[in-house]
Amino acid sequence: MKYEITYQKNSKLYKEIIEKKELRKINKNIIEIKKLESKTFNLFKKKITLQTAYYFFLELNLMLKAKIHIKEALELLLKNKKDKNIKEFISVLLENINCGKGIDFNSLSFSLDSSVKNFFKIANSKGNIYLTVNALTNFLKFNLKIKKELIKAFSYPFILLITLFFCIFSIFYIVLPSFELFLFQEGVNKNLATLLLFKLKDFLKNYFMHLNIIFSLSFIVVYIFYKLNKRCAYLFDKIILQNIPIFSSLVLNLQMYRLFIILNILQKENYEFHSCLNSLSSLIKNKYLLDKITQIENLLKSGKSISYSFSSTKIFDDVVLNLIQTGENSNCLKKATLEIEKIYKNSYKRKIKSLCFWIQPFVFIIILGLILWIIFAIFVPIWSISEIIKY
Repeated sequence: MKYEITYQKNSKLYKEIIEKKELRKINKNIIEIKKLESKTFNLFKKKITLQTAYYFFLELNLMLKAKIHIKEALELLLKNKKDKNIKEFISVLLENINCGKGIDFNSLSFSLDSSVKNFFKIANSKGNIYLTVNALTNFLKFNLKIKKELIKAFSYPFILLITLFFCIFSIFYIVLPSFELFLFQEGVNKNLATLLLFKLKDFLKNYFMHLNIIFSLSFIVVYIFYKLNKRCAYLFDKIILQNIPIFSSLVLNLQMYRLFIILNILQKENYEFHSCLNSLSSLIKNKYLLDKITQIENLLKSGKSISYSFSSTKIFDDVVLNLIQTGENSNCLKKATLEIEKIYKNSYKRKIKSLCFWIQPFVFIIILGLILWIIFAIFVPIWSISEIIKY
């Protein structure tokens, strides 16, 4: 069993993950000890989709706004719902409320957006379930919107990529075997394109399964290390956000857009800025970005200004930092963060359009290149034979 401890050192707050056996040995000024849930895979969890979760919390939010008690609202929803998984989920929530545990569920039993569990933690710690459910509903709506936008933006490029792989498969497994015997007869002049094409075909034929196994195993190993090792997860998330050309810029803008959406949702529900940052830490999935937010939180607790704390992370551009400084100095931080949200939203949409714009011609160029390669590798030798026969 692992625990996350928060301790104070040199007037600063730090967080550390330790084993259960190390708890008694530590000699630190401990502020908080938090038990960490064990990681499991989603194979046997009851699946609740993002859309199902959103509509459930939308209905619950409307009932709470109508001044219906949380327990009564859940009982009404339990009677009206037909989906087996969501009914079990509501039953668990009701059971925990009746037992005095607050609104909560076991994340090992249900597979749904991790933000739900984290918002419940906020509700139980802050004591205002109505504001938290409203904030959660808005956040799930945002997640659903982003998901639909990504599907819409990348559906056509994805179809093009599938077409490309289908073309490659057809060329190497259907077209080339039909011409192989003819092209490798004596008297046929084989050019460099022909030799390279058939060498590539032989390589794929002999090592295709090996490549698939290596790729699959690599993916599984990386996934396991990401899930179970915090350092690997941090390094991987840092690479995703900073070191991949074009893609990193898009992901960073999406993460920042998501970050300020959450911040503004919480501020609209009358949470203080410092309290919002504390709640924000539990809602961020990217470990590298989470480390930066924790850094901001620690600097604020040690008495530093908001603008200084944000600038010290070195992940925000000058425009964003200037807006934060202006908002802090003029006591209009809510307006500043709303403007920052718009900036990241527009930047994210521009980058999505730009990436989709460049993917399409890139795939077309590859397909065109394959067609030209086949013409030079197969049809040019055939035409040369027809010329010899003609004369």
